[in-house]
Amino acid sequence: SPVSAAGPAKSISRETTFYRDTLDMAFLAGTLRYLCERVGAHLRKEEKIARRVFLKLRYGDFETISRNHTFARPTDGDEDTFRAGLSMMGKAMEERRAPVRLIGIGVAELMPSSSQLSFLDTRDGKGQNLVRAMDSIRGKYGFTSIQRGLTFSLGSHFRVEDGSYLLKTSALSR
Repeated sequence: SPVSAAGPAKSISRETTFYRDTLDMAFLAGTLRYLCERVGAHLRKEEKIARRVFLKLRYGDFETISRNHTFARPTDGDEDTFRAGLSMMGKAMEERRAPVRLIGIGVAELMPSSSQLSFLDTRDGKGQNLVRAMDSIRGKYGFTSIQRGLTFSLGSHFRVEDGSYLLKTSALSR
């Protein structure tokens, strides 16, 4: 059959495998935060919003689990994705407290972002302005040029190359 160009992305995700399996929840949360910020930046660059977020965890024995959450309203926000991912990770770690080898976060059910306002939307837009300003700074000076608190400690675990953390097996999937 003829080869055709790939269609529009159905999901956007990031994941990484750690050098050593870990139970360090601060490190896991920081890595999750960083991956959520990468996914969010990609969403905004593509001018998309997502209805669903999914988490992937692989334990040291290679058992892999995934969890997902559907948002009440589609979003492109890092904070929304992170809160949902952190909640899912916390519940998964309660079910099975074992060292983690891989963590991943992604979004699906993508749709074009629109500027139409909703009477039900109580957000004031300041958070969106902040995230877009951070995207602009990161685009100019590199992703690690501006960070949130949880990601500061990643510098002691990962090298920085070209303004981004160099993850062992960084993966971007679409």
